[in-house]
Amino acid sequence: MSFYNTYLGFLYRQFLVYPPKAPSTTSLHGKAGLVTGSNTGLGYQASAQLLALGLSHLILAVRNTSKGEAARESLLASLPASARSPPLIEVWELDLGSYASVTAFVDRLQKSDIQIDFALLNAGVANFQYTVSKSTSHETSIQVNWLSTALLTLQLLPILDRQAAEHLDRPRPVISIVGSETAAWAQFKEAHISSKENNPLLDVLDDPKHFDMGDRYYTSKLLNQLFFLELFKHRSASKRSTGAILNLVNPGFCYGSELHRTAEGVLGKVLGGVKRMIGRSTSMGARTLVHSAVLAGDSSNGRYLSDCKPAPFAGYGDSDAGRIVQGRVWDLTLAELGSVMDVEQVLSEI
Repeated sequence: MSFYNTYLGFLYRQFLVYPPKAPSTTSLHGKAGLVTGSNTGLGYQASAQLLALGLSHLILAVRNTSKGEAARESLLASLPASARSPPLIEVWELDLGSYASVTAFVDRLQKSDIQIDFALLNAGVANFQYTVSKSTSHETSIQVNWLSTALLTLQLLPILDRQAAEHLDRPRPVISIVGSETAAWAQFKEAHISSKENNPLLDVLDDPKHFDMGDRYYTSKLLNQLFFLELFKHRSASKRSTGAILNLVNPGFCYGSELHRTAEGVLGKVLGGVKRMIGRSTSMGARTLVHSAVLAGDSSNGRYLSDCKPAPFAGYGDSDAGRIVQGRVWDLTLAELGSVMDVEQVLSEI
């Protein structure tokens, strides 16, 4: 493991590295984008920063539309009176606990004919108790952070690829997925259990007896990263060079978000204290999201970004065993999502 992905490397960045603000000359006038999980925390702060740069059209993709409407009003109220024209901010429902909600969201986007310049996939959960998504019966963090994020990515990609081909006069659209440096720290014992017991990996992940609250979030983010790496590998050469840009971004450890909202009692108080001690503000963390979505450009394609610059991936797939697991994760993702989408059709288009 490189120093960058160690605990010491993490602490060094948290205390001594400050992601820069977007240049004051940046203008997003005439551009449109969507941000998932945008009613609070990093998503909200990134939305505010994007609007401050002149973004003309923003879709707040949220699970709770009433909270989304409150965020919309707050974002509009925060704009300077000197803004030449108010942006269009829409609130669209998107529940990553439901495949049906993801496909309905993408269908709505496709029918809208909105020219999307970026999709910032920020929504995520870190559960401290074992819970399942009602519609799929999968453990919630696995469902939200990996499976539904993968579905949303796969369904958005052909749409943005087509938009890139139809609008050669515009910069290539971007799908930026919020990852985490914690992927490098995942024990991912479920992969070993799955192989040892000859039990499907997803069944092991869904089994409450294998749920470790200290490692599950890390594992879910690792699974998301392994999917990302395989997805980019399966992209055709032409789509890599002319289609939508794909990148993975790490905002760092931030206080003020609701990521750990399920932590209660003493644990919640201790975690809150740790976050205030070593965490970045959500405003600072959101700078990395803005960078990955609208500033990083072509050079970020297929890359992992941290502190507004390229950084090394977790490294799990650097060994033969890791590469085998990475391929299994890809196959499992496609097998799971095959019930809600035409996987072969999507793969032929990307």
